Amino acid sequence: MLDLKPEPEAWMPLAGEAGRRALDHPWPSAAKGGVRFVIEGDFFRLEHDARLELYRDLAERMLAVFRELTPWGGWLYALDPHHACYRLHPHVLFEQGASLQEMTGLYTREQMDLVERGIHPPSFAPRWPMAIHPAGDPEHVFAPPDFHFVFAARYRVGNFGGLEAPGRGLIESETYELLGAHLIAAVDRNPPALFRRARRLSSDV
Repeated sequence: MLDLKPEPEAWMPLAGEAGRRALDHPWPSAAKGGVRFVIEGDFFRLEHDARLELYRDLAERMLAVFRELTPWGGWLYALDPHHACYRLHPHVLFEQGASLQEMTGLYTREQMDLVERGIHPPSFAPRWPMAIHPAGDPEHVFAPPDFHFVFAARYRVGNFGGLEAPGRGLIESETYELLGAHLIAAVDRNPPALFRRARRLSSDV
């Protein structure tokens, strides 16, 4: 009789304490290889679905990087200090056939128009339970068990240093930090379109 093992799940929830211990793990030193991509201004004034397409491209390209850097059968932490944490098994093909909203976890403009008219759009299940972009959260982190590289996505909104521009309201920004030379090199070989729009800074700036 064949021993048929179930297909592995791409996303496995972490118990609260396991997630907390992982969040406390030391990160690589930025001095040994670290860059930041800062997204602000024009990005947040793009048409809604154009932003979603950039997020989908980011998700697809970073998933390819995670697969390149993770041994077959290996996994990454997917950590959020304020929400559920996971183990992500990147070699499981969880993204196949995903729609724009499933890949980004966000409604399209058409669906948002339905919501504004009091019509409930069809429900969907995000393919990324924790998005690769910050999704309005302070921080999302992806790292292997030994944390030899870290991908961190952060969102901020506020009046930073009293620099609020007249008529513009609060300033939004997203920052994507890459720590670890192998991660940076893999991203640089095929950078997401979102990063090509960003200011690139060394992590010690």
